[in-house]
Amino acid sequence: MTRRVLLIGWRPDAVAALQHLGAEVTCVLTPPEDRDRRRGRLLPDAAVVPVEDPSGVESVLAGLVRRGLSAADFDVVCSQAEFTLVNTAVLGGARSGTTPEDALALRDKDLQKRRIRSAGLPVADFRHLVHARQLTGFPHTRGVLKPLASSGTRGVRSWQSAEERAGVARDTERSGATGPWLAEEWIDGAELHVDGVVRGGQVVFVSVGRYLQNVLAIRQGGIVASVVRHPAHHEQLYARAREFAERAMKALGHHDGVFHMEVFDQGDRLVFGECGGRIPGGSFDEMIRRQHGVDLHGEWARAVLGLPPAARPDPVAGWVGDVFLATAAGVVRSLPAESEVARQEGVLHVVLEARPGDTLSSAREASCSHAGTAVVVGRDERETADRMRRLAAWFAERAVIDPAAP
Repeated sequence: MTRRVLLIGWRPDAVAALQHLGAEVTCVLTPPEDRDRRRGRLLPDAAVVPVEDPSGVESVLAGLVRRGLSAADFDVVCSQAEFTLVNTAVLGGARSGTTPEDALALRDKDLQKRRIRSAGLPVADFRHLVHARQLTGFPHTRGVLKPLASSGTRGVRSWQSAEERAGVARDTERSGATGPWLAEEWIDGAELHVDGVVRGGQVVFVSVGRYLQNVLAIRQGGIVASVVRHPAHHEQLYARAREFAERAMKALGHHDGVFHMEVFDQGDRLVFGECGGRIPGGSFDEMIRRQHGVDLHGEWARAVLGLPPAARPDPVAGWVGDVFLATAAGVVRSLPAESEVARQEGVLHVVLEARPGDTLSSAREASCSHAGTAVVVGRDERETADRMRRLAAWFAERAVIDPAAP
């Protein structure tokens, strides 16, 4: 029997994965996303509900009522987008497969870390702050201040001394940025991302990647890039990551779906960073598919439709990575063509999202600020990392950017 699915938030790969499994999809999206949908021709006009804000209950509810629809008209209400997870749980109820409280645990960093701490997993000391000025009473001389529910390092500030901590508090107050905030102690260790599939509370697939530099290094001009740790060479790490992820998913109430979790490897232990109940960003999904032969979009769709998992990892011999192709901030005049990028050494897959005339923000401000992404392969971890660094430098040098007007 065909299952009717309400997808809240436009994700073309999610639509395609659901349709591949025979679902009849209706999607809640914004007007700009509707223009993208028309170009892709994935859904007919009758199968979309354009709204101002898919993450807002009032906005989505009004859009549905306007179309004569309600959540009760669907067998499944779901989302693959981070900012619409809670709204999906509120509107979908039992049809969403989760609760608003569990959805919040995948979004709100304070509530998330409370659950992780209660489960006995290693996690940074943290404190919920209403005002940035309260940071002066936080007892750690190295740390991070972040919004409760942002992503991609947006609005994140760090300090490495008591003087810098006072400066972060002062500058944040003066900036007009509003809280609440989460203050965290600084955690040392290599930053890993653990991506996987959980079904019935058990982790049935896991991939472990290592960022070339911890993500906050973008503040000093670093790049966002990662290489998947090859499972044949890191069996012990994969076993540790799977056990850690399973305990974390139980703590967060995330029993069925996919996840993108960041942890810090301190050698003798893993320390929890953050976790989202979603497909990872950039081309990490394609990187994982190329490395392990597992389609995270297909596994997500099988989870929301209640179908058994199909993940059968079959790793390739090479080491696969993904690099974000960033430029200077400003208005794009020209970029290397996708075909040019694809000809560079080791490149398997390219997606360029920016176009001439687009305005790009500084890659130092948010890890999601980039013109595109590329999946790269090498014979070993070092070769893949070197190829990605060279590709990122080549792309930035070839991009022609006009500084944005003040």
